[in-house]
Amino acid sequence: MGHRIVRSLHPARPGGVVQFHSAPVNASAVIRIAITGVESTGKTTLTEALSARLGGVAVRECARYDAEVIAGKATLATLGRLAHAQAEACEVAVQQAAATGAACVVSDTDALVLRLWGEHAFERVPAGLKRLETWPDLTLLCAPTIPWEADPLRSMPRLEDRLALHAAYAQAVAVLPAHAIIDATAHEKRLDQAVRAFQNFVVNRG
Repeated sequence: MGHRIVRSLHPARPGGVVQFHSAPVNASAVIRIAITGVESTGKTTLTEALSARLGGVAVRECARYDAEVIAGKATLATLGRLAHAQAEACEVAVQQAAATGAACVVSDTDALVLRLWGEHAFERVPAGLKRLETWPDLTLLCAPTIPWEADPLRSMPRLEDRLALHAAYAQAVAVLPAHAIIDATAHEKRLDQAVRAFQNFVVNRG
């Protein structure tokens, strides 16, 4: 099955342009945007900035506030529980956006983060990912092109490790209905790319 490409996502060209997989995407009235990528790629910063710029609703990453994760005691079952909690939060945000006339909902994580977390930490895919996997209309993959910042929940200071995991993310998002790469080296430029991706998606969706 082929890809319908609005503009190329070649690394030498600007990010923020959307590649649609196969047929056009029929998005919901409230556009659902998921931010994904390896640790320390500015996902939270982008989520907050993009939702503010677009007048949307932001959904925080449940994992960052989870007691088991914070204590370093996360299990495969923890990830399944987090998938359920994140999906619930995203769906509540869509209802809120619809009620207030907001254009979009932006989630600070997605099912891919939990899937790759499970595969790398436990060599298994967490259960219960389906709801979260099918939630986004548009997925924005943040590349590890900004400096790593230390955080108690982070464990990959080596760029080589983050690039290797990013390759797995890139392979996975390539088959999603619509995605764009956010690869600028400054937060302001990354926001510009994300806004361009949103605009490109709105124009080209089915």
